[in-house]
Amino acid sequence: MPRRPNPIGLTPLIDVVFILLLFFLLASHFEARRALPIDATQTALAETADSDVPSLSIRLHADGHIDLGDVRLEQGAVVERLRDRLRQQPELRVLIHPDAEVELQALVSLMDRILALGVTEVTLE
Repeated sequence: MPRRPNPIGLTPLIDVVFILLLFFLLASHFEARRALPIDATQTALAETADSDVPSLSIRLHADGHIDLGDVRLEQGAVVERLRDRLRQQPELRVLIHPDAEVELQALVSLMDRILALGVTEVTLE
């Protein structure tokens, strides 16, 4: 009588498949992360400070108010004023001075609004 071969066990195969699944789940990225292009070198800051490009200084406070020069405004009003300045000076550079207590999300939201208007150079100081 011929002897039947032992069946191949599926338990080790299932273990290997689950280990591979965990590896790929942990090693892959589920969302594309956006990075802000920030050049923190001192030479870049020195070059922009000496150029003849018109600049606008904005101070962002922790309570959400923004100082545009000596005028304190809400964020929506700042966008409107900045839009008007961009019509007059399309090469305008914006310098943002955030307070130490400002939340990162508020700063990034302001930067997104400014960049959406068409400002090509936004600098954090």
